[in-house]
Amino acid sequence: MAPLDDARAALIRKCDAETFSGKIHAVSFQPTPTRANEDRYVVQEWDDVFGSSPWLFLAVLDASSAGDYSPDEISKLLRFQIELFDCEIGEAVKRILPRPEELQALEDFDLQNLVQKIMSVPDNVHVCRRANAGTTLAAALIDRNNKHLWAIGLVLLNAGLDGSYYGETLLTLHNTFTPSEYARIKLSHPTSEQNIMENNRVLGVLSVTRALGDFSFKLHPAYSKVFAKIPSSNGNLLVPDVTHDNHSPPYITATSEVRHIDISSLPRRTSVILHTDGVNNIIEGRYLFRKEDPCTADTAVVLGSLLSVPINQGALGDVFDYAVEPGWNDDNRAVEILGNLLGGRDATRLTQVLTPDLLSMTGESGLYVDDTTIVVCPSFGM
Repeated sequence: MAPLDDARAALIRKCDAETFSGKIHAVSFQPTPTRANEDRYVVQEWDDVFGSSPWLFLAVLDASSAGDYSPDEISKLLRFQIELFDCEIGEAVKRILPRPEELQALEDFDLQNLVQKIMSVPDNVHVCRRANAGTTLAAALIDRNNKHLWAIGLVLLNAGLDGSYYGETLLTLHNTFTPSEYARIKLSHPTSEQNIMENNRVLGVLSVTRALGDFSFKLHPAYSKVFAKIPSSNGNLLVPDVTHDNHSPPYITATSEVRHIDISSLPRRTSVILHTDGVNNIIEGRYLFRKEDPCTADTAVVLGSLLSVPINQGALGDVFDYAVEPGWNDDNRAVEILGNLLGGRDATRLTQVLTPDLLSMTGESGLYVDDTTIVVCPSFGM
C-alpha cells in the first residue's frame, strides 16, 4: 500500500464509526492511547412522537405531524426536558449527601471519610460522577415529513446550484467567548466576586457556559467541596476545587436555546452536521500544527467547503497548508471529513496524529487531539 493509503487505513482503525439508515454517518475519535474518549453521540428514530410516523433525533455530547403543538411549543418542550433532565442529576446527589450546613461543619478529614463511605456504594458512584462531570449538547429533531427542524447548537448546510454548501452555525451561545454569555454571567452575580471570570473561564475553570452536569458550578459551595474529592474512574480528580470562588451559584446553566427552522421554506436542499468542540480545535490548530498561527476560520464555512462537490479549495486556502480530497471514503462522510481535517492527502501529518509518542494529554507539549465527534445527516428538504 502507498503511504497515504496506510495512513488512512490506520486512521479508520482508530475511529469509532457507524452508518445509520438514511445514510446518516457518524464518527468519534481519540487517538491518545492513555485517554478515554468521553464524547457520545445518538442517532435514533422516535416512533412515539404524538402517535405519528417516526421522527429523527440526532445528538452529540462533549449522549410526522405536530398535531396541535406549534413549533414554538415544541421548542419549549425540548428546552424544558433538557432542564428537567439536568435538574434530576443534581437532585440525585442531594438525596445521598447531608445538607449543606452539615457538610460545612465537617473537618477536611471527616469530609474525606464521608466521601469514601458514599463512594463505596456502586450506585452512588454513578450518581456522583454523572453530576460532577459535564457535557455540552448539540442536537436536532426532524419530523419525517422533512418540514420542521428543531436545532440546538449545530451546523446547517444549504446547497447552492453549483454544488457548493454554505454553512451556518446555529446557536453558538455556550462559551465565555460569546459576548452575550460573558455579560450574562458577570451581571448575574455581585460585583464583589472578583473571580467569576478568570482568564476567560468561569471561576477560572470552565470555558463553557451551558452544560449538563458540572454541578460544582451550580450547587451550594458545600457540594463543590465534596465534588473536589470525588475521583474519576481512572483515579484522577474530576474537577478543581472551586469552593473558595463559589459564592452565588449557579454560574452555568443547562438552559438550551432551541431554534425552529421551517425546512420547506429553505431555497435549496439542506444537510445537518453535529460536532463536538474537537472539530473547532482541529481547525484552529493551536494544539496541533498551527501553534504559532492559530486559524480563525468559521467552522461552518470549513465544513461546508469540505462537503461541497467539488470541494471548495479556494475557501480552504487559509485553513490548510495541505491538499484535501473529496470522496476518499464514500462509506462514511463523517470519517472523510475527519481525515481531511487532520491531514487530507498529507500522509506524514495523518501518521503524526496517530503516533502515541507524539501525542500529549494536556496540550502543553506535543500534539494534543481533543475528543472529536461528527454526525452528518445528508440532504433533506426541497
